[in-house]
Amino acid sequence: MSAIRYALWAALTLGAATALPAEGGRHIVYINNNNYPSLLYINNANGGRTAMDTNDDNSDIIQLILYPVDEDAKRTRKATVVLQGDAQGTLTLTQKEPPVGATHIEGEILNLTPGPHGFHVHDLGDLSGGCVTAGGHYNPYKKNHGAPEHRERHIGDLGNIQADTQGRAYVNVTDPLVSLVGPRSVIGRAVVVHADEDDLGLGGHADSLKTGNAGGRVACGVIGHA
Repeated sequence: MSAIRYALWAALTLGAATALPAEGGRHIVYINNNNYPSLLYINNANGGRTAMDTNDDNSDIIQLILYPVDEDAKRTRKATVVLQGDAQGTLTLTQKEPPVGATHIEGEILNLTPGPHGFHVHDLGDLSGGCVTAGGHYNPYKKNHGAPEHRERHIGDLGNIQADTQGRAYVNVTDPLVSLVGPRSVIGRAVVVHADEDDLGLGGHADSLKTGNAGGRVACGVIGHA
């Protein structure tokens, strides 16, 4: 049985704890994150070894991705966002282990009202009509809205940031689903800061499972390579 056929069979029938063998210099990395579609990475480079995440969350969908594994492909990736609107700020996104490592988001946002504010990645980088044209939350798998730690969440659900009494929020978020490469890359999409607190899907409002009932959009910016 070929490596690819074995990988697909094993992932579908044996679960995430199955080791996938190398064959002819080809090795496979199978990653399963937060009940989202499993990402089955196959590369053609010699050397290295097969690795697998044995996360207990199982998915009934598998995405098969071919990707290069030379040193340049594995280098740390960075992106930046300049937020504009009623509030302003600059954010830096860093992914140290692409394509599957978590992405760290940090920076400072000014001129917010004191308190919590919904903080999301939205689907579109179109700001031609202001923040409203950035579309809804980035949600390629059609999930309900939730908290970053929930199994049921949008890729773009990053919870809340907290502004102090001076209207300043320090952002320090690490998220396992946001990526700067691969099939769920957020490059070219938008970060949006909302006027109100995100209820994380638990508020019982008509919009809780869609937007977290986080109110209007007070700042936004396109995520670009840095």
